[in-house]
Amino acid sequence: MEKERIEFTLNGEPVSCWCGAGETLLQYLRGTACLRGAKNGCGTGHCGACTVLLDDKPVRSCVTRLSRAAGRRVLTIEGLRGADGGLHPIQKAFLDVGAVQCGFCTPGMVLAAKALLDRRPDPTEEEIASALEHNYCRCTGYVKIIEAVRLAGARLRGEDPGLEAVRTLEHTTVLQGRGETARPRRVVGRSLPDLDGPAKVQGTLEYCGDLQREGMLHGAFVWAPAPRGVILGLDAAGAEEMPGVRRVLTHADVPGENRLGTFAREQQVFCEKEFYFLGDMLALVVAETERQARAAAAAVRVRWEAREGIYTIAAGLEKGCVMAESGRRSGDVAGAKAQAALVVSGEYELERVEHGCLEPESAVGCLEDGRLTVYATTQSPFEIRAMLAHVMDMDEEKLRVVGTPLGGGFGSKCDAHIEAAAAVAAHALGAPVKITLDRRESLLLSTKRHAYQTRYEAGFDADGAIRYLDADLCSDAGPYDNLSSGVLMQSCIFAGGPYRIPNISVAGRAVRTNNVLGGAFRGFGINQGAVCIETLLDEAAEKLGLDPFELRRRNALRAGSLTVGGEKLRHSVGLLDTIDACERLTREALAEYAPRYPRGDKALGVGVASGYKNVGVGKGVPDDGGCILTVKPDGRLEMRVSGIDMGQGFRTAMLQLCAEAAGWETGEIDVVSGDTARTLRHGQAVSERQTLNSGRAVVEAAARLREVLARDPWRPGETRSAEYYFRAPPTYPLEDGEARRREGEEYRNYPAYAYTTQAAIVEVDRGTGAVKVLKVVAAHDVGRAINPHIIEGQIEGSCSMGIGYALGESFPSVEGVPVNLSYGKLGLPRIGETPAYELALVEDPEPLGPFGAKGISEVATVPMTPAVLNAIHDAVGVRIRTLPATPGRVLEAMRRARGE
Repeated sequence: MEKERIEFTLNGEPVSCWCGAGETLLQYLRGTACLRGAKNGCGTGHCGACTVLLDDKPVRSCVTRLSRAAGRRVLTIEGLRGADGGLHPIQKAFLDVGAVQCGFCTPGMVLAAKALLDRRPDPTEEEIASALEHNYCRCTGYVKIIEAVRLAGARLRGEDPGLEAVRTLEHTTVLQGRGETARPRRVVGRSLPDLDGPAKVQGTLEYCGDLQREGMLHGAFVWAPAPRGVILGLDAAGAEEMPGVRRVLTHADVPGENRLGTFAREQQVFCEKEFYFLGDMLALVVAETERQARAAAAAVRVRWEAREGIYTIAAGLEKGCVMAESGRRSGDVAGAKAQAALVVSGEYELERVEHGCLEPESAVGCLEDGRLTVYATTQSPFEIRAMLAHVMDMDEEKLRVVGTPLGGGFGSKCDAHIEAAAAVAAHALGAPVKITLDRRESLLLSTKRHAYQTRYEAGFDADGAIRYLDADLCSDAGPYDNLSSGVLMQSCIFAGGPYRIPNISVAGRAVRTNNVLGGAFRGFGINQGAVCIETLLDEAAEKLGLDPFELRRRNALRAGSLTVGGEKLRHSVGLLDTIDACERLTREALAEYAPRYPRGDKALGVGVASGYKNVGVGKGVPDDGGCILTVKPDGRLEMRVSGIDMGQGFRTAMLQLCAEAAGWETGEIDVVSGDTARTLRHGQAVSERQTLNSGRAVVEAAARLREVLARDPWRPGETRSAEYYFRAPPTYPLEDGEARRREGEEYRNYPAYAYTTQAAIVEVDRGTGAVKVLKVVAAHDVGRAINPHIIEGQIEGSCSMGIGYALGESFPSVEGVPVNLSYGKLGLPRIGETPAYELALVEDPEPLGPFGAKGISEVATVPMTPAVLNAIHDAVGVRIRTLPATPGRVLEAMRRARGE
């Protein structure tokens, strides 16, 4: 390969290097210069995580040739400094307003903002959106990013506005609910900056793909050549002779069980005879560099024959390929149907959706301290360790799993993906081996929000009370049960939304196909049912002449109500408070927007929806968390807490709980998490469970530590320690009728619940079918607000996902082959589509939770999608039952409504 010598300035220092043909600036920065603040999120110039400045202009370094840097100035996040050598004002502003969540996109965002502010010191919101249009953020919903740029601009101009002066896109009110009053606290309730925020804005936080180990090798997969087929032969002879190649691993190299899976171990680590979807792995090439490994993997020859696959839910049902069934019947549905004053019904087609985490999956296998250790982008360290014990034929004590900081999770990283291959490779070669997927590979392998086909029918009496629900839900699971059974059961439990329904018939089936995998995604199966029940409620309100808020109020769950699952609710049921707050705030917002419409072809609409979601995995799965507190010889307090931070602020929230309960200052506490060797066992970081479970463990451990110190006061040079393992009350699966009878009022499906009501104010263009969300009103029962800025960010980011699900996001496939395999074609919301937010945080303390707190990270996705769909109907009079509601589908629905 021919190379040329080039010279340029990198972060103010002259650089001379060899430049290979086709080498990108990002490859040089991360590989040669060891500057890893710029991230490889997509490799195709779509996501913006790799943004650096070239002669003060933002470029996407993953598609910028290194040769373009010759004679020019390159600035990376590592070269950005404030006048005092510390944080730059832009970095400080991102921290102060809470614009940092997972942090993977942050270095690129900060540099794009710098380029703008250097050129336009006082930009408008439109100019900010235009300057950052190539930078995606999947976590924040962009609100706080826009505010951070405005704040940084003001400070760079020599101004010193308060934070409220730049909060033009959000306003938050904290309200007391009907339940127990939340007491004022010293640390809990304050908006402290993200614990790892300084490292995130400086680009120094190490994600798994950034890790380096001495003598580290790199792995690349040989993938299934088609969605379904039989392997006739694998010829790796040519690949093994290529430069840098150390070994080609197959199923024969797996020491133990050749099966992976977080719970149901169905997928083979390396396929032996057959493959069942495009994400199946046939072999792993290990080489000295990633480029060598990928070149050799492409040279492996696979002989195979195609087999007939299943690519639709209908075909799976016809062939009897049902993976799981769930459901419940209660009351007299037939009798209620005969007496209903109004019946509404609909059939829905809900497309699968990609999580869109900015960070692709990565894993590093190595031998450390006598253990086979795997660093991984996982939400499930202890579950992965248990799986590896089977794969490696080892005791769990000889294995260690470390969940690295996640560049987004949203459920996609709770399943097993590449951890087993990394462990096998490190064991086989006796050296560290890193595997990092490119975006195309990630899109093929990672799980998706399930595609659903549903049929819903609901009956009402003349006063609007729901009399019955008859629902059938079918999901496309893909070939393996990556939590699809659990998702299905949860869909059925929440099929009726947060409402009292005396007569129920709910049936669900998960179908095996040869499409990409379905799995956990923020909401975990509740979202699909919410689309159905909430749009039908809107239709019923219209036909009954009732206000949509009032219809929900009349049917709302409250203390003493029974859920669809048969659980009697007792505490912290804040739904009515959220309905009341959302209604009041929506009326106020409409007074501002209504006078502006209609405006040409543009019509205004408002839609409302309620929702609730479990806090904790439940359904018979233990919900737990642990904490070990140690006063160190220097007097600092070390907290080793069970859990994973994927950008939702877990570590910051635990820090605040610890400081509150133990009496330490936050700056005196060191937080350790995500490490099976250093923390107590805990379940996956899913289902809004960590605040309640791990947070409760922190508070209880702090109480024990106080007792220890009261009996035996700490002295310099000594240590004192206390720990607590919390386990929530037992829960039961939906189908466990015996437990329902035996436990009576103690029967529960989940430890606790979070409730919300949201409204969307939208503009619909009758000429184009385009829908723009102008404002979101979101009222949430949070139990107790630990950190309001974190909660705001979680709500706004979740609502952004719900809007995307309604209007643009999809991951369709044809005959098992995805239609779009680039990040820029996923339909994710962009910064220019950011609505304004009016938020109400209702505090109705949950007795199980720490200081009454409960989860918030998922429930905000649940009602947002149907609220947008209901708003479309309010604007132009059509109901969309096939997602997403693209402009073409909205136009077609309007044509049908006109009889064209």
